[in-house]
Amino acid sequence: MLQPATVTEAPEHVAVIMDGNRRWARDRGLPIAQGYRRGVVALREAVKGAIEAGVRRLTVYGFSTENWTRDAREVNVVMQLCAACARSEKPLLVAQGVRVELIGDLEKFAFPVRAALADLARSTAHNTRLTLTLALNYSGRAEILRAVRAIAADVAAGRLDPSLVDERALRERMYAPHAPDPDLLIRTGGDQRVSNFLLYQLAYTELLTLPLMWPDFTAADFTNAVAAFGERRRRYGA
Repeated sequence: MLQPATVTEAPEHVAVIMDGNRRWARDRGLPIAQGYRRGVVALREAVKGAIEAGVRRLTVYGFSTENWTRDAREVNVVMQLCAACARSEKPLLVAQGVRVELIGDLEKFAFPVRAALADLARSTAHNTRLTLTLALNYSGRAEILRAVRAIAADVAAGRLDPSLVDERALRERMYAPHAPDPDLLIRTGGDQRVSNFLLYQLAYTELLTLPLMWPDFTAADFTNAVAAFGERRRRYGA
């Protein structure tokens, strides 16, 4: 019988689906915007927990392509909060040694939001302690389709031999080809699905679903998730 693994080292890359902001607010009779604001505090906690655990990369699902279908006023709140937090969180992230990367179709965002995010990424580009990747206007299916279209264009233009199209060719055309696949996916809010997040990269990722809503997430919850990961034995299909 296979024996459970012992806690030896932290996962290198943790991905998070930050679910439950709206339910958290509704359960408390608060405006939806307050749930998102508390969600920013929870993200700050997650970053703290990742640094303390020695995690090298943290990727969070901030806004999906499907979120545009929500009430326009709610989407506007999210956009304003995104820009405001990119500015307000920058000093702390710089002090913590956090490098911010962005993935997703950011061209759909209004210029002030794009500018604030680009400034945050630029200002933290030389940090090395932790890479925080923000998935914004992101879709796992759209990312794969984008890579396939890039391959098709390269083949049509004669830049790529069709016989050389392999996983490496696909990965090189994805948003973050340099990033290792996530070792652990944490989803708050209790739902047990990946919701179109990192569909290609999650092939052998360990999944952990937590019942608490994202605004209640703390650095201690991150620590506990990492400890739970360390007790699992990864087999990669073997």
